Amino acid sequence: MKKIGVVFPGQGSQYVGMGKKLYDALEDVRGYFAIADKTLGLSITDLCFNGPEDELRQTCNTQPSLLLNSYVVWQTLRQATGISPYLFAGHSLGEYTALCASGFFTFEDALRMTRKRGLLMEEACPKGKGGMVALIGADMTKIGPVLQEISHDDYVAVPANLNSAEQVVLSGSMEALKEGVERLKGAGYKKAIFLNVSGPFHSPLMKDAAEKLKEELAKIDQGALSVPVVFNVDAAPGNDRGIVIDRLYRQMFSPVLWEASVKRMVADGVEIFLEVGPQKVLTNLIRRIEPNVPCYSVESLEDIQAVKDIL
Repeated sequence: MKKIGVVFPGQGSQYVGMGKKLYDALEDVRGYFAIADKTLGLSITDLCFNGPEDELRQTCNTQPSLLLNSYVVWQTLRQATGISPYLFAGHSLGEYTALCASGFFTFEDALRMTRKRGLLMEEACPKGKGGMVALIGADMTKIGPVLQEISHDDYVAVPANLNSAEQVVLSGSMEALKEGVERLKGAGYKKAIFLNVSGPFHSPLMKDAAEKLKEELAKIDQGALSVPVVFNVDAAPGNDRGIVIDRLYRQMFSPVLWEASVKRMVADGVEIFLEVGPQKVLTNLIRRIEPNVPCYSVESLEDIQAVKDIL
């Protein structure tokens, strides 16, 4: 079997109705959703299937919802194919799904931690004061120096997601982001899109939230990692559970090195990528980063059958 890199999506891939077809088709999937409802003390099932969308988009709901849906697709895929991944990775929130699939978190702990992470991220910055903006056609050689010149104290604009050579997401205080976008217009990017998120994720403004998250992470039982995970903060694979909490702590206020992570996975031998979970955000990125390495998105039973035939 080829060396397979399995990746899990992050915030932004959620949509109302996700998981419903698998839920209706498979008893095991219904069992996972029931566990999630009980663990979180709310009907995450109803929220995933029926919304409303603005409630699903709240970070404290989005994160456990995405983890749940990605994890049930992973378990269904694993049981159907007997797949043995070579490496795991996940984009931001998706890193928690990767760690759950690898065995560091139990399913219940992963749900609780992503719910807590979402709450901490929401509380970290007053609503409207911080945000994120995607720069399409970005040129980091021009963007970096301007951001350094702008940023001071809590007035910050920093790279948050280095997604591909053409896409960079900035994070920080809203006024600093607006200044950066204005100053770089016509030079550092082709198009700027302010994202509908509740805070300045992966920026120094998340440092206090990261400290609180670290305390919560220290309370959980840590399992052994059955498959190495390529971490967002350094684009390096690891399966030593002793490093995980530090990586998750730093991930809160550090950029997601997604392009570097994908390139590292290929350099380490990955021959095929599978994006497991809702939508195709990472599939589209990976196809731009490493166009010669096949990548398939897996969400439905039809997708699983198609991958089964390929593998």
